[in-house]
Formats: sequence, structure tokens, C-alpha cells
Amino acid sequence: MNKRKIIDHWVIIGVCIIIILIGINIPYTTTESYTEKELYTEQEPYNTTQTYYEKEAYIDNVPLNIKATVNWHISDRLVFDQFDLIAVLKNTDNVTGEFWVKFHVESTRGFHDFTINRTSLKPGESYQIKERINGSFSYITYRIYQPAIEVEKFRDIPKERTINTTRPVERSRDVLRVKKNTLSLLQRILNYPPNYEPEPPAEKPVENVDENWEE
Repeated sequence: MNKRKIIDHWVIIGVCIIIILIGINIPYTTTESYTEKELYTEQEPYNTTQTYYEKEAYIDNVPLNIKATVNWHISDRLVFDQFDLIAVLKNTDNVTGEFWVKFHVESTRGFHDFTINRTSLKPGESYQIKERINGSFSYITYRIYQPAIEVEKFRDIPKERTINTTRPVERSRDVLRVKKNTLSLLQRILNYPPNYEPEPPAEKPVENVDENWEE
């Protein structure tokens, strides 16, 4: 009888030990709070200077673009050490135009500049020019001119104005967070390193940025 009681005691003790061993190996979760720096972005209003352009009207004198040609040749007067410059100004366009020509002629006696009077020519009409120049011919240049008309044009004029807008500014703040440590009692007694549950990735808040500005 006494032996049976002794066996029963040992059985109870064994069962208790097993229960205790099982109990101290069952993991449980505790929470720990901590503070960390969190970066965030906010929109900051500010004033800035903006360059813009306004159209400004102005008057430009634009020469008429009526087609004309000058054909020239020289007639030597060697006995008198002279030559005649003979040129023909012709309106080759299909509208009547007014023209004048400036000549620059170089010879062995120097240079000679002259301008013919304004001449109105109908389409296909010609005007002959004759100028006597001393010396022997060396070089000639000329330019045909036409009247200019006033044309209204526009140009961009830069101006400035102050506008109110926003810009993203990065700031920081202290955030209280909680982390979960899951260990058994035995692991805690044996000073196992913490077994923190992984934190879900932080979702960046969607920010609505107003790109419109007011003058």
C-alpha cells in the first residue's frame, strides 16, 4: 500500500515536471514600446518671382520685295582716259515698283559713287543708266533699293510677377512605436536574444500637390 502511494507521488511529480517543462517552452508575446525618428514631407507655401512674356506691337519698315535686275557693260574712251558705264535697270516682277540704284565704281583714277533717282517701272519695263567715269575700269558694285512700307509686328517683352506656390519640405518627428517579442519562459530565463515580429512596411501617404498658383 505504501509502495503504491510512493509510486503515485512519483507519477504526480513526473507529470508536474512534464507540465512545467511544456509550460516554460510555450512561447508567448510581450510588447515593448520605443521612440524613433520618422521622416515625412509636407508642402510649404512660399513666394517666388516668375518671368512671363507679353506681346508688344511695334512698327517695322520693311522694303518691298519686287524683283528687279541690273545688267551693265562699259564703253571705253581710251583716247580721253575715260569709260562710260551703261546699265539697264529692269522690273522683272508682275507688279509696278519704284527703284533706285547705288553704284560704287573703281578705276585707275580712284573710285566713283553715284545714285540714280527713283524710277517707277511697270512689269517688264526698263530704265537705262549712263555714267561717264575718268580712268580705266577696275571694279564695280551696286545695290538696288525699294521703298519701305510700315508693317506692324509683335515681339515678346519679358516681365516679372510674384506668385504664391508650394514646395515639398522634408521634416522629422518622434514617433512612439510598439514591437512584439515572442519567446518562451525558458528562453527568457536563458537570456535568448529578442525574437521581434517583423513590422509591416510603412506605406508612404499619398500627398496631393496643388500645382496651381495665384497671382
